[in-house]
Amino acid sequence: MTPAAARPSLASGAPTVEFISQLIAARDRLPPQRERRRASVDRAVGAYAQSAAIAVRRMPEGYRKTVVA
Repeated sequence: MTPAAARPSLASGAPTVEFISQLIAARDRLPPQRERRRASVDRAVGAYAQSAAIAVRRMPEGYRKTVVA
């Protein structure tokens, strides 16, 4: 058996002051985010339907989506 390697210290990966201040500032924006996450089922289904209508559908060259009689 070989001796276990020394574990890295968590102190070397401590967050910077700028990062901590950004987290504190972001705390004020949380209520609107939570409101969107708690949206009704109808609103969520509508969002999925809207994004499906926006999607670009690419068909192979020569493929027709309409019937030509």
